[in-house]
Amino acid sequence: MVGFRDSGASHLRLVPEELNAQEGNASDHDDGAPEYPFGCSLRTKRRSLSVSYRISLQLDGISTQVSRRIIVNSDVTLDHLHSLVQRAMGWRDMHGHTWRKAGTRFPGDFEEYVPLHRVSDRRGAGQIAVAENEIRLDEILVLPGDKIQYRYGRMGSWRHTLILDAVDDGDIDISVICVEGVGACPPEACVGPEEYEQLLGVLVSEELRSREWTLEWAQTDFDPEHFDLDEVNDRLSRCVGIAKSESVVASFPRDFDIRDLFELLAPASVPELHDVFEIACIDDSSEISNEVRAQAGARLQMLLTLIDAEGIDVATFDSTVDVVLDQPALGPVNLPKATRLFVLLRSWGLARKLKGQIVLTRRGRLASEDVDVMWDCIVAQVPVAPHGSARAVELLILLSVAAGLDPSDRHHLVAGSLSQIRSSVVLTSESAVPVKRAHTTVEVLDLIGAIGQDLLGIGSTRDMPWAVDLARAVLQR
Repeated sequence: MVGFRDSGASHLRLVPEELNAQEGNASDHDDGAPEYPFGCSLRTKRRSLSVSYRISLQLDGISTQVSRRIIVNSDVTLDHLHSLVQRAMGWRDMHGHTWRKAGTRFPGDFEEYVPLHRVSDRRGAGQIAVAENEIRLDEILVLPGDKIQYRYGRMGSWRHTLILDAVDDGDIDISVICVEGVGACPPEACVGPEEYEQLLGVLVSEELRSREWTLEWAQTDFDPEHFDLDEVNDRLSRCVGIAKSESVVASFPRDFDIRDLFELLAPASVPELHDVFEIACIDDSSEISNEVRAQAGARLQMLLTLIDAEGIDVATFDSTVDVVLDQPALGPVNLPKATRLFVLLRSWGLARKLKGQIVLTRRGRLASEDVDVMWDCIVAQVPVAPHGSARAVELLILLSVAAGLDPSDRHHLVAGSLSQIRSSVVLTSESAVPVKRAHTTVEVLDLIGAIGQDLLGIGSTRDMPWAVDLARAVLQR
């Protein structure tokens, strides 16, 4: 039987003739990209020399105009461009994102570029996706008029169109600059264009403002026409690109601190990371008050007092601790098991088991009587992963606690940085053997009663006021 491709009748072809000449173009890219339908990609070869792109950025699907015009170098990668778009628009990088390049080879033709950690998920579902950090802007926007779509939000509900307006010879000295814009970025709380249109209707209607179900929206200070060019460029000025050279990987300290991590993530992390870092006041070396020290060690000192110099049997310890921690006077807690608290005391050298009883160590006796000894013990023993992406996440958790963020905002800060952490060549360059640890940072802060119970935003409890000082002290150690 003669196949369609072998047939001389062109009207029977399932694939346009011009595609035959393009088959195999995907092999021009040495980035390990997946095979595409009919063997070709929508990308072109990279420019040998970087030039400046003038790009219009338009938010689609809404009745008001929200747009930006930026100038950016053509050799920027899409993962960095994602951060630039977030800052230029005013988003807070609290949700996922993807890129789409439309083609003309067949109806519905497009290529999708996604964060590195989402590539396997897409391919596992039978979809074609390329990691955005492998794609440069000049591969997908070549001539004036070329377009690409940027999708952001839940289910990609916020869609933006980026259009290449002009190409200027030579690159610019800075990473990006915004030259003009119109309108304010919608609030992150709006799920998509439909809800945003409802918000606009509430803002202009006194009748709707008076209704009970609109009180939250009616009290907002959101101004849909607000645009401050200096404010936008100030956000963009903090986005200077990610160094991924071998020298940077080699020089990055294995036991990096929060300042090292800040310098690495700031270019591509959530836009508010700079503000959180400033609020946290990591360099504040003020003396911690005795009241804060006493509050921070109150729960552990209560346990040590319960054990007492004579010791206590394990069953009595477990039952008593569960009852005591249920008292409202100790503040909002989600009961940790008494056995986990004993493991904590034992790993810190404050208590041990002896002949079926829990007894104090010499250090434990000192800590039970001296607030300063207990404080020093807590600051020294709050664990942080020794290296890699786990260390990065736990440092960000401590930073958010030091800044006084509530549990839900802390979750958004960490979750918004995960894609950058996972795709960082520096943080993932070392294939480290997992280190067995008794507790994580979050578990210990929860056990001693410092933070709201749940990092994932399930719990509604708030952090203790003294948690700010404790987290700052741990970051400074």
